[in-house]
Amino acid sequence: MLKKTARILFFALMVCAAFPAWSLGGADSLKGVDVVIGNWWADWDSATRKANSDAEEKLIAYRAKIQRDGGFKIREKNISSWEQMAQLAATSIMAGRPAASIFVLQPNWAMMLYNQKLLYPISDSKVIKFDSKKPVEWNQDVIKAFTFGGKAYAFSVGYGTSQHANGVFFNKRLFREAGLNPNLPYDMQKAGTWTWNAFLDLCKRLTRDINNDGIKDTYAMTADLSTEMLDAIVASNGANYVDKDRSGKFVNATNRPEFLEALQFALRLNNEGVLMPRPEDSNWDWYRPMFHDGKVAMMVSQQYVAQELRDMTDDWGFVLFPKGPRSKTYRYSSDENVMVIPSTFKSEEVEKILYAFQLWSTPVDDDPDAWKDDQYNIYRDSRAVDETLAMIRDPMYGSMKYYLFIPGLERGDIAWNMWFEGADPAQLVESVSQSWNALINEANGIIK
Repeated sequence: MLKKTARILFFALMVCAAFPAWSLGGADSLKGVDVVIGNWWADWDSATRKANSDAEEKLIAYRAKIQRDGGFKIREKNISSWEQMAQLAATSIMAGRPAASIFVLQPNWAMMLYNQKLLYPISDSKVIKFDSKKPVEWNQDVIKAFTFGGKAYAFSVGYGTSQHANGVFFNKRLFREAGLNPNLPYDMQKAGTWTWNAFLDLCKRLTRDINNDGIKDTYAMTADLSTEMLDAIVASNGANYVDKDRSGKFVNATNRPEFLEALQFALRLNNEGVLMPRPEDSNWDWYRPMFHDGKVAMMVSQQYVAQELRDMTDDWGFVLFPKGPRSKTYRYSSDENVMVIPSTFKSEEVEKILYAFQLWSTPVDDDPDAWKDDQYNIYRDSRAVDETLAMIRDPMYGSMKYYLFIPGLERGDIAWNMWFEGADPAQLVESVSQSWNALINEANGIIK
């Protein structure tokens, strides 16, 4: 009873603290402000939202109260399909009638708007401190990625929220049948021994001819989805396709030793025969059911795929890709969705939009592990959440996919070709260097 009373008191104090003196009246009041956070997937309005858990009930109550007490309105709204979102954002802003106060966009879409000078420099705000973790933890990777000429043009809250982090899903049944501890990847990840060499050794042991007929019955992984696989390997060695220098300019990073080493390891995986080859006359997405149906032991893919495995018969786990020799710790790459504000808004309007969003995004639970509750319903075991997802939410393990910021650059130019017989890392990199450098220089020419 005392614990419950304390939590209620904390919640009440937090709501009161959400409104500093400047927002209580006068020219800076939020009264009458109407903020739409535009996305392409779902609506979220405290006036109509139905709670599915105690945590969501508390969130709805908090968001309703801040709007009622402050006299403003804010909500998330599905304003477009994924296919039309970028176009809607650009055309509505250029017409002077933006379809949202804040657009949620993929990084490449946001970069396109920046190139057209359609984004407001949110770092000009005098109210929001984007370098702070309280009351909201602003994603510093996104802030850094979209900082050009000393000003930031995009933001997001938290880390790993897009569920686009690369990792390794593994089939516990196939591990057990190969004589391996079904939780071995977790144990090695926790012990710090989850390395490229250890991973390759597992791949060999998981690729098996079960009935001794000379034909492999199970493989470690499929030989498709090469872009996702190379993304994971590159990041795990502390490398990137494209990077940013100290001046904020983009640079081609594929000729660096850590990238070439990552590409060499990817080629080695293929040469070791641990990847299931693509069947003849198969559909382009043939690899998707291979892990789901227990034909391969592991799958390198993005975090959100866990949703697609909830009905999988075999038990499964999820870890980060093993660390490469040039990385001191585990690393993953991601492409967090970012938020931007149209350049058509005046500075006074932007201050109110940003402050309303900060109130909207302020956590309502004093339990730092409250985020885990929903994830436990998705993953098969608690270790995926307590260990792997916890690392994904820690900024020390993540890196941005800067190649997405370069219009026209396709990392598949390397990834799609790396399985070809006789491929050489240096030759693959050299084959795209001229066109990539031109695209990067073009992108840098727009940055002011």
